[in-house]
Amino acid sequence: MGLNDHALAGHLASRTGLALLELRDQALIDGLDPWQLRDQGDLVGHQLLRDELRRHRPTDALLSEEGADDGERLVSARTWIVDPLDGSYDYPYDASAEWAVHVALVEHGRPRAGAVAVPGMRRLFGTDLRPLVAPPDREDAVVVSSRANTGFAAEVARAVGGRLTACGSSGVKAMLVVGGEADVYVHASGLYEWDVCAPAAVAEAAGLVVRDLDGNQIEYNKAQPIVRGLVIARPSYAAAVGQTLGW
Repeated sequence: MGLNDHALAGHLASRTGLALLELRDQALIDGLDPWQLRDQGDLVGHQLLRDELRRHRPTDALLSEEGADDGERLVSARTWIVDPLDGSYDYPYDASAEWAVHVALVEHGRPRAGAVAVPGMRRLFGTDLRPLVAPPDREDAVVVSSRANTGFAAEVARAVGGRLTACGSSGVKAMLVVGGEADVYVHASGLYEWDVCAPAAVAEAAGLVVRDLDGNQIEYNKAQPIVRGLVIARPSYAAAVGQTLGW
């Protein structure tokens, strides 16, 4: 019997992450330029996901950051939205865990299944795992944002009486909230659907509040696959976050 959609998303994210680790480890031995390694990582990850989805789900459509969008997905009942290497800037460096692999399936504009692999941390999160967000072992709230845009996130941190931190990949930031290391993730600039879909699917399955920057539920597989920011929050912080952001 074949894998169900949840298990397939996890399998593909994990397998792609391992392939990217092997590629990076060999490139470090060979002394490959970081820019070349990023390009190779994007290509290897995309080709692996594309080929495996063709094998396991041949009638489904695909939207990948690294692939050409031929528009087939707009008339397909099922579309996989993937980011083969999210956080590619950090990927070439051995000490960094701030990159991820995103795999999600969308039906009728909403995620049906998804997984995020964070290979540097040896962690896999998926909608089939149904993770329970454990209470954090700390007194102050943690709000995480991108390194480049911390304005709105800093306002949220002040509103909840917490501290602000920043890191790379959107998948990593979202999984910090799922894993209990953070309480709120605020991304205050535009993103593409492949940046958002799998992390949002996993976060929703974990019982977290997921919205765009305006407080709206996010729709996927749009003709223009752009999302107006991303907010992921523990339910206990959602009201304060929404009030701060003007929902």
